[in-house]
Amino acid sequence: MDRIQSQLLATLGAKTWEQREKAFRTLQQQGTLAIEALIEGTRHADWRVRRSCADLMDHLADTRCVEPLLALLDDPIEAVRRLAVHALSCQGCKVCPLNIDIVGNLVKVIQTDRSIRVRRVATHQLGCQPQDPRAVEALSALLTSERDTKILSNAKWALQQQQASFVQGVL
Repeated sequence: MDRIQSQLLATLGAKTWEQREKAFRTLQQQGTLAIEALIEGTRHADWRVRRSCADLMDHLADTRCVEPLLALLDDPIEAVRRLAVHALSCQGCKVCPLNIDIVGNLVKVIQTDRSIRVRRVATHQLGCQPQDPRAVEALSALLTSERDTKILSNAKWALQQQQASFVQGVL
C-alpha cells in the first residue's frame, strides 16, 4: 500500500461526510488496484474505515477479500458487520463471484448475530442465493420462531425465491 492509499484510508474515518466521500470515491476509482489497501483497512482501529472498506469491497472484491470480509462478520460494530454480510453475499455487484460458502455463512449470521439489522440483511440475502436446502431449513425455522416483522417478511420472500429457484432447476 502506498502513502496516498494510506492517507485515503485514514480519511475514510474523517469527521465530515465530504472528506469521507471524496476518499471513498478516489479509492473506488482505483478499482482492483485499491484491494490491498482495503484489506489493510479492514483491520483499522476506526470502525468508519472498516465499514467503508467493506462497502467498497461489495463492488471491488476478489478472492483476496474473502478472509478479511469473513473476519468482519465478528466486528464489534453492527454497521461493519451489516456491510460485510452484504459484500460477501451480493454476487451480482462483483466482476466475478466469490468462491465461498455464502449460504452457510448467512445461516450462521441469522442464528448468532446480536443485531436485528444484520440478521435482516442476512435473511434477505438468503433469497438472492441459488437454491440450497440449508437456506430453506433456516428460513422455515425463522417463520416459526422469529417475532421481528421485517425478518419475517424477508424470510417469506427469501423462501419464495428459494422455492422458485428449485422449481426452475427442475424444469
